[in-house]
Amino acid sequence: MKFKIQVVTVSDDGQEETREIAFLERDHLQPETLGLTLAESKAILKDLQEIVVERQATGFLASQRCCPDCGRVRNLKGYHTLKLRTVFGKLEVKSPRLHHYDCRPQPTQTYSPLAESLPEHTTPELLFLETKWAALVSYGLTAKLLEDVLPMDEPLNAFTIRRHVFEIAERMGGRAGLLHRELSA
Repeated sequence: MKFKIQVVTVSDDGQEETREIAFLERDHLQPETLGLTLAESKAILKDLQEIVVERQATGFLASQRCCPDCGRVRNLKGYHTLKLRTVFGKLEVKSPRLHHYDCRPQPTQTYSPLAESLPEHTTPELLFLETKWAALVSYGLTAKLLEDVLPMDEPLNAFTIRRHVFEIAERMGGRAGLLHRELSA
């Protein structure tokens, strides 16, 4: 039996785009061939995440291209790569820098809409999982656990998880922020 897994993206104007993300073949029913393997499911989720993020970013950037004050199309200065960490792996998104017009004073001549909308470069869901598991086990074990179950391209760093936990504690303020300051001293 053969399985083809595809993603169909339907734009606001009704245009459809189909992309194949996986092809599986299963011959005999055995415990080890039943359903998806962990590696297959990680790869499928990572590919699906890449497509969804790409389409969301493209749609968002199209809405940012015109100046909201004068309506003119903003000039493009260039591109840089924005690295995003999600529960389904690290993604790289092409991020343009756009020029501001003089119709309204701006603190800078150019800006990056994606970088402004995604300043932390790590999704809240990944931060939640890191924080939740780090509250139960060490940062190193948290990194290993998340690598086992999530489709991570690169190993997670225990120090990065620790820094994320402390940043969230600082945001929460109160006793958590006080604990962070004591531990950092």
